[in-house]
Amino acid sequence: MSLLGRAGLDPRSWVKSLEGSYRIILICIFGFVLALIGLRLLGTAADAYIATAFYRSISVDLVPLVYGVATVGDLIWAPLVFWLYVFRKDSDEWTSSLILAVAMVTAMSLTDVLKAAFNLPRPFQMPSLGIVARGGIPTNPGFPSGHTTNAFTVATIMWSRYPAWRAPFIALAVATGVSMIILGMHFPSDVIGGAFLGIFCGTFGLGLAKVRSSK
Repeated sequence: MSLLGRAGLDPRSWVKSLEGSYRIILICIFGFVLALIGLRLLGTAADAYIATAFYRSISVDLVPLVYGVATVGDLIWAPLVFWLYVFRKDSDEWTSSLILAVAMVTAMSLTDVLKAAFNLPRPFQMPSLGIVARGGIPTNPGFPSGHTTNAFTVATIMWSRYPAWRAPFIALAVATGVSMIILGMHFPSDVIGGAFLGIFCGTFGLGLAKVRSSK
């Protein structure tokens, strides 16, 4: 056994993993572009108005709860991967942990690349909105929302692999996105773009596992 013995790119399996769910992939791409162009770039006033309305929708006393929801949505993938791989004995659980790990690495990598590429500001970085960041102050650009991308990546995997857990994880993903707007960290366009990116990454991970398992 060699760590590098069979190393190499296999782009055909990547393409096949996307071809198997091309309708979902096309919807994700369309939704992402629509959020970027239609809302963030052309609908800036509406984007800012909604962000401000959400930001002012709760009292300061509820901010810790909202921040907690956002944190859980962002990081829940890590204990899930650990639980499915270490504590479960079924091989399907091990497969799920691998799919989730691959999808999350994809999600975080794409998020960083897209943030750097678009380099769009966050609400609290625009003084005219009167929004102050609640919680930690991130230094990276706003679009797309990384927290939302992570949460929707997990929700997509759980939707496919564990139907009984669909509702809780979809609810967590939506709550994570809304929380990031309330905290003044993101515009609605950032969250919508992150949601579609997360679904894309989750679908890619699921499709890649299907292609690789058939070899």
